[in-house]
Amino acid sequence: MIKKLVSVALCVSCALSINATIAQDKAANKDQIPVFKVEKEQETSCRRVYGFYTRSHYKEISLDDDAFIKKIIERYIDTTDYTHTLLTKAEADDIFAQAKKFKAAAKECKLDFPYELYHTILKRRYDRYSYYLELLDKPIEFDSDETIALDHSKLDYPKDYNELKNLWRLAFKSDFLNLKLSGKSDNKVRELLRKRYNNVMRTLKQSTNEDAFSVFVNSFATAIDPHTSYLSPENTSNFENSMNLSMEGIGAVLQQEDDYVKIVSLVPGSPAEKSKKLKPKDLIIGVQQHKEDDHEMLDVVGMRLVDVVPLVKGPKGSKVTLEIQRGDNIFKVDLVRNTIKLEDSAAKGEVKTINGRKVGVLTVKSFYVNLSEDMKKEIQKLTKANVEAMVVDLRSNGGGLLQEASLSTGLFIKSGPVVQVRNSLGEISSHSDRDGQVYYDGPLVVLIDRFSASSSEIFAGALQDYGRALIVGDTSFGKGTVQRTQSLDRIYDFSTKPLGSIHFTTAMYYRINGGSNQKKGVQPDISFPSLYNHKLIGEEQHPNVLEYNQIDSMKYKPYADLKPVIPQLQANHLKRIKDDYLFNYIIDRAQKDADYYDKNFVSLNYNKRLAEKNETEKAELDYVNTFLTSQGKKVIKNIKELPDNFTPPDAFLDEAMNIALDLADARVIPGADAKKARSDNSEVMVSKNEPKK
Repeated sequence: MIKKLVSVALCVSCALSINATIAQDKAANKDQIPVFKVEKEQETSCRRVYGFYTRSHYKEISLDDDAFIKKIIERYIDTTDYTHTLLTKAEADDIFAQAKKFKAAAKECKLDFPYELYHTILKRRYDRYSYYLELLDKPIEFDSDETIALDHSKLDYPKDYNELKNLWRLAFKSDFLNLKLSGKSDNKVRELLRKRYNNVMRTLKQSTNEDAFSVFVNSFATAIDPHTSYLSPENTSNFENSMNLSMEGIGAVLQQEDDYVKIVSLVPGSPAEKSKKLKPKDLIIGVQQHKEDDHEMLDVVGMRLVDVVPLVKGPKGSKVTLEIQRGDNIFKVDLVRNTIKLEDSAAKGEVKTINGRKVGVLTVKSFYVNLSEDMKKEIQKLTKANVEAMVVDLRSNGGGLLQEASLSTGLFIKSGPVVQVRNSLGEISSHSDRDGQVYYDGPLVVLIDRFSASSSEIFAGALQDYGRALIVGDTSFGKGTVQRTQSLDRIYDFSTKPLGSIHFTTAMYYRINGGSNQKKGVQPDISFPSLYNHKLIGEEQHPNVLEYNQIDSMKYKPYADLKPVIPQLQANHLKRIKDDYLFNYIIDRAQKDADYYDKNFVSLNYNKRLAEKNETEKAELDYVNTFLTSQGKKVIKNIKELPDNFTPPDAFLDEAMNIALDLADARVIPGADAKKARSDNSEVMVSKNEPKK
């Protein structure tokens, strides 16, 4: 099959008229794409990966299972051709027919086949960009009714090479149109794309044996579950550095996705997070360093992640500008690099006044070491200020330490279990609060969103099960698994080269009522409109996720029963937001975004796309000016005039505070009577189910 694919790729290449600029550029010669060879260290890593995954992973797997081997192949193809724009249907089918070779690679570490396949796929990528360069020298029209899929992975592979080349043509046209819509002239777009495509082709030459190994072994890892992965020696070093509290940079977790570097998450308290301009899933397409001898924006599309990261990182106080692509919008974000310290993301308590009444807001960005101690201090400050209610804000809190989730929950209950943990042997343990103290027993609301995950879900779920807090916001992420990192190096290794590490799932956690947050997440008692498309973000969107299941409930004493008051609180909430401009704007924007991705196809007609872009910008401008007017500030005529220090109103937090005050008025947990509420409740048993994997 590989020989067949290689010969066809060469044939397609012969049919392409490669641009003269490329033909003269030795760095972009396809013959210089390396032929990958298996190294001794990679064979050793492979054997150890196989041992850990088959013996220590939470999920039982067998490489004698044909269905599992098929998953490895699926993940390999998704990794190398996620958009289904490199392989034809016949070629993809041929790769699936090589199950025995994939099995031998994973089980016996016979890696020659995946290395050869990776080399072939890189040559096909070269062919694609050669074709793009050819199209740059031809007239381009944008007045037809052609469309392109936003996510071509939802569609089948092209049936033949004519269909494949047509996909390349549409993708090139989309590249051109996106830059044209950003305000660049056609000549500037051609110049930029020519440089970009040349850079991609040069980058292919820089591929290494480790790249070929990483692609295969991570296909094996993610065939088990999405939170299992292999980190190369270099990536292991980067990961360890990211755990260093004196790390300097912008504070963004980056990931390679096809030819783009994507922002996965923002580090709490970092320059990237504080800018309020960057979001997960943003694509970094350019980096400007602002050095004495370097003031140009460097296009980084097609560059390897390991080459982009050093450009983004840098010493404290230095400036970097990122060029970001978010849908049709391309914009720049100026950042000043800084030292990213733990205290930058420390829990913060603040007294806010709403309708003349004081509410304590405790913002928790991650579950770090000693979080519970910091929360305790902030809670004491808020209670001394005589707040009527409290809101714990867990939005975009991706989790952290399981122990801190348990200790932090214990600040709001007298004692009792917080979370159950089930390991790969089926053994169930629990984390409990045993100090017999409550640091705040008044009305409590927990605010979550789609990016609240893991430890955030443990905290919110436990307080919901106890009836101790009302949960408001969006359904959380749905991650109910526990991972650990394991070095592949051993003390008796005499090799001078490190072997990297693996990250793998070792357990699942369960709520005290026996349910799991896996895939389902924490369901809010009062839902807010979602800022995020659930079809794109959430645990269930990953392939090969572990399934939801239940175990036995634990014995615990509910703090109170909030269910009887929820209908009235919900009615109050709906009445407040009925004519609220911001809430209606968010609902409308979220619906339009969902519709946009659901239809999956976007126009390549310039006038249509420009009209859509203008409509979106007008809606955003109207929203901003409504807020500026309410603050007695001067309105702006263009969204680009928006000051860098503009902070939009936090309607969700304001509404969470309103609900907290409603809860206080309902007197379900009226502060001084909280102890009586606890003592009047008897033990409960919820679900009774046998443990299941």
